[in-house]
Amino acid sequence: MELRRLEYFLVLARVLHFGRAAEELHISQPGLSQQIKVLERELGTPLIHRSAKAITLTTAGEVLRERGERVLAEARLCVEQVREAAEQPAGVLRVAYTRSGADLDMHEFVERFRMRYPAVRLSLSTAWTSRNLELLEAGEVDVAFVRSTVRHRALESLVVATEELVVAMADNHPLAARERVSCDDVIDLPLVHWPRAQGPGYHDEIRRQIWGDRPQRVVLEQPDAEHILREVAGRAGIAVLDEHRARKLCPPGVRMRRFVDPVPTTTLVMAWQPHAAQAPVDRFIQLCREHLSPRGR
Repeated sequence: MELRRLEYFLVLARVLHFGRAAEELHISQPGLSQQIKVLERELGTPLIHRSAKAITLTTAGEVLRERGERVLAEARLCVEQVREAAEQPAGVLRVAYTRSGADLDMHEFVERFRMRYPAVRLSLSTAWTSRNLELLEAGEVDVAFVRSTVRHRALESLVVATEELVVAMADNHPLAARERVSCDDVIDLPLVHWPRAQGPGYHDEIRRQIWGDRPQRVVLEQPDAEHILREVAGRAGIAVLDEHRARKLCPPGVRMRRFVDPVPTTTLVMAWQPHAAQAPVDRFIQLCREHLSPRGR
């Protein structure tokens, strides 16, 4: 049984009129009638009752109409999937996560890509922003997630998430009694921070929004949020961190407080080298853009 004849029959079974079916199929009415007769011979049974006034389906015709719709839909899906497979990129996509974005959309992007393009092998790593940019510029990764605006001329970037900055403080700190705090409340307080070299743009973004041109009282530097929050719990000072990570890692003895409006924020950015982009990179960027569009959410 040819799928073309099955399609002819299904249109006829829907409209129950040779003339209208032939017009919809863009073939002649005698041609349609001939094709239905050939199909009936192939199946060895009449599919329609013909009369001068109308046509109706036989019992066999009803069965073919019901099952044929599924057969034709499955055949069309098969063709689409075969064509998609032929267009699938192959190779390797090397993605560098940033440590502070673990609770944002990075992993969702990668998992969506894994499901859509199973022929592409994923190589994943995690580091801080400065290191990720170094790897990207050296061509050792294809896509890097970083914090704050990317100012490298050779790179293109896409903001994939925005989140608030919050203040972490010991639970007996005077500001812990407040629901929200202002920048003026914290600018003169001892601060536990991380080294600027790990992410200069992110570091400067925090300083600009909260301290402006005023100096910070950095009393300790620690390499990551876990160690920073441990120092805060030990009452060494306050800390300013991205909200998701801070709340997830918050140890006993520490309180988180949001800022008053205008709330300082930070961004998670995806960066890549446009001149070095291969098919897997292009598809990954496209997938991320789709996810971020209003329709994709």
